[in-house]
Amino acid sequence: MSGERATTLVEALAALSAEELRDFVGDALDRLDDGPRADLEDLLLQRAARSASGWKPAAPPSTFVEEATAFVAAARRDGQAEPSEVDHYLRQALTASLAGDLHAARTVFAALLGPIGNGDITLGQAETADEVLSANLHECTRQFVTAVYVTTPLAERADAVLQALDAAQGLAFVGDPLDEVAASLGGDVPEFVDFLPRWIARLEHDARPGGEWESPRERWLRAAVLRREGPWGLARLARATRQPSVAHAWCEALVAAGEWEQALRAFEECAALVRDSASRGDFLDGAALCARRLGTTDLVEKFEAAWLGAPSLPRLSRWLVSGAPSVAAVRDRAASALGKPPTRAPSLIGLLHLLTGELSDAARLLSEAPGLGWSGAEHPGPVLFPAFAWMLGDGPPGSLHEALSSALPVPTLSSPELSTPTPRDLLQRAGVMSGCPDADRRMLLEAMKTAATRRTKDLLREKRRGHYSQAALLVACCVALEPGTRTTAALPAWAEALRTSTSRYPAFQRELNEALGKALRRPSTD
Repeated sequence: MSGERATTLVEALAALSAEELRDFVGDALDRLDDGPRADLEDLLLQRAARSASGWKPAAPPSTFVEEATAFVAAARRDGQAEPSEVDHYLRQALTASLAGDLHAARTVFAALLGPIGNGDITLGQAETADEVLSANLHECTRQFVTAVYVTTPLAERADAVLQALDAAQGLAFVGDPLDEVAASLGGDVPEFVDFLPRWIARLEHDARPGGEWESPRERWLRAAVLRREGPWGLARLARATRQPSVAHAWCEALVAAGEWEQALRAFEECAALVRDSASRGDFLDGAALCARRLGTTDLVEKFEAAWLGAPSLPRLSRWLVSGAPSVAAVRDRAASALGKPPTRAPSLIGLLHLLTGELSDAARLLSEAPGLGWSGAEHPGPVLFPAFAWMLGDGPPGSLHEALSSALPVPTLSSPELSTPTPRDLLQRAGVMSGCPDADRRMLLEAMKTAATRRTKDLLREKRRGHYSQAALLVACCVALEPGTRTTAALPAWAEALRTSTSRYPAFQRELNEALGKALRRPSTD
């Protein structure tokens, strides 16, 4: 809750006596439908059982285990079960857990969760069991794992816990099983120090080096190693597995501890360890961040290594302006980047051509670009089209081509601590100014018109209705940049031909007419 109403509600709760609050909760429960009421009752029992009062609910009748296992046996024979009956037995098992009858809870959870998770018993759901069950499957999984932990001898516990997690797989996300057990037991986990090395050894037995995606067991191993050995254990694990998620955890642990020099070395080592370009780029970015925090003299080189190691527009942009270079230095860097092997993406090449003043090459890239794929990081359209519009002259506030930067978002990386200049910032830093000679103006506008026309036709051919408004914006922007006074009734010949040829697409026509109306609306002179 937040805001003024939240404050009022807190004050209202504080104004009630304990007896009045109990009455209120009882009245509120009576007003709820069965599903929401059961959810709230579950939360109430859990909160009360874990409170400082020491209260525990009464255990279910001693016959409930036999009844539950008989129910599961019948459901297995039929291959299906009524969700409300499954909810009933799951809630009885939850109550048994809270009451301290962990052996009974373990038996019932094991009987129910495995067959539901692996599909031996279907509940009529379209996809996942939580669509039809009101019992909290995450809490059921947590209590199941806790019951197995507590009721299994130490020597057998690691295998038993892993089997329980496998049985409940797919029913709930388990980030770290040991966190779940600790939360269930109020933080006091018996024999934890003796169990942890056994748990790590059991998980390491199944470890497979080099996978790009982290499996649940690999995630649990990473969490356990961090608990026992700290960042240095993660370093050992990262070197052994080359798993990106483990490497990230190692670096993040050092950053969280403020160990910037060690983090710098770890980021650079991890960049060499991992196999995929995306992770490599993240680690090289991390190395640059550490270098900046440490104030090292090789920050420019770190930014250059990042964009060469994992080419992207944001990384290239950061390198071009790192160290506050002069206009000439920015142009020199752009010229040198054009000759680098990583510079293959048309979006990068087009921007570099603009920065070095090679307008004809940039115009050719835009005019020859495919009409589809504009959302891809390598397509030159989202970079060059708004850049050309700016170079042809800033529109008045609120004009259509001024809005292109938001309509054509340039792909960026989620690195808030590393500021990234926009393409317009780069153009200004390289001395490329808004406004250009007539010959260049005609060339750039022709490239924009070609790109807008191709994008429109390709989107309509593929019926990509979600992008019709963007295509209309491109066309309208070009019309607004044409010399002379234009109205929606007197469009340039190319635009009128495009409007006529697309007349059988009413959804696009609506978008186009709206965009043209905005583009050709003259600003007030009052």
